[in-house]
Amino acid sequence: MLNERYPKLNRTDKRLESNIFALDIFTDSKMKEDDLKILGVIKNKRTYKYIAEKYIDKEKTNLFNYKVLLPKSNGSGTLGEVVSTPLIGTPLIGTPLIGYTRTFIGIGDFKTKSEADATLKYIKSKFARVMLGVLKVTQDNNPGKWKFVPLQDFTASSDIDWTKSIPEIDQQLYKKYGLSEEEIDFIETHVKEMD
Repeated sequence: MLNERYPKLNRTDKRLESNIFALDIFTDSKMKEDDLKILGVIKNKRTYKYIAEKYIDKEKTNLFNYKVLLPKSNGSGTLGEVVSTPLIGTPLIGTPLIGYTRTFIGIGDFKTKSEADATLKYIKSKFARVMLGVLKVTQDNNPGKWKFVPLQDFTASSDIDWTKSIPEIDQQLYKKYGLSEEEIDFIETHVKEMD
């Protein structure tokens, strides 16, 4: 494990630091079949590096399943903003056996890609982004900022039809949570669409 080879890393939090790609145990290409692909950032651009599986503590992670990855820091905190920079880009689906550094937060631990697709649509919805905006008033996008974003069922048995377009999903969410015309108008005029 990393803690054995690099004793200064000995701590209870096992997440990969944002600057971990500086260690010589990462490579630009896969060297062995069981090497793991890790998403991080170098010089403000998303970058993938590879590391031998033996260095990664795989317990209590979403490494083996689908997840949605978002930058831990983005934008300015303006309600409904859409940020697209080389560092941020847009949220993306992390497939099984892809890890990520602390520069990102992972949402979900899904067995199926369809659940991750539904989650991605939800995160891009105006409804979810305005609920996130209640607490996200700076660049910081840590998990605590998502407190008021309601949890959803992303399976096929959900009360939301995730096969629909994001604007149609927003309409379903407005109805589900009983938003007034005034509230819907506010969201529709203050929150930009996300691709």
